[in-house]
Amino acid sequence: MSDNKGKELATVSVYLNTGIVAGLFGIGFVVAALVFGVLTLVIR
Repeated sequence: MSDNKGKELATVSVYLNTGIVAGLFGIGFVVAALVFGVLTLVIR
């Protein structure tokens, strides 16, 4: 029983970490796109 519970907790933590990494990657991508757009406007 406890062994199964530990596996569930591990799965949940992995799922949360994956979500956090995906969120950070998405935010980083949006920020990079915004910076790139601003730089191109400034250069023009």
